[in-house]
Amino acid sequence: MDNKRIKNILSLAIRLENLCEGFDETNKSAVLTSKVKVLLEISKENSVTPNTIKSNIGLAKSNIAIMCNALAEEGLIHKNKDSADTREISYSITEKGLDELDKFLLKAKKNFEGRLAYKNNMKQIDEAVEDLLSLVK
Repeated sequence: MDNKRIKNILSLAIRLENLCEGFDETNKSAVLTSKVKVLLEISKENSVTPNTIKSNIGLAKSNIAIMCNALAEEGLIHKNKDSADTREISYSITEKGLDELDKFLLKAKKNFEGRLAYKNNMKQIDEAVEDLLSLVK
């Protein structure tokens, strides 16, 4: 990969972070909070392992454990233990967690609609995002 592509990817990352700014109610200047990132990741599947979370959002495994324990205490996720090997765990999102995530998504939608200049091209934007996601999976 050449430097121009790397610069473009980094520029896109910065712009996407700026687009996602300001959703956390306790810290208005926060980019996507770790809490929201974890909830988003867990909401994608029925059951998500800590390694999947680590790989996809880049949190340290110890931070994932702390975050997931806090989310479980809030009732936002369930901690599931494998019946065959109780050392193996996974997480699933609860209805309360989905409600919390929906609140965030509503704020995100309002922010995106207010900041994207090309609202009529949302289909193209969605397709481009899907293409980018397929490249990094």
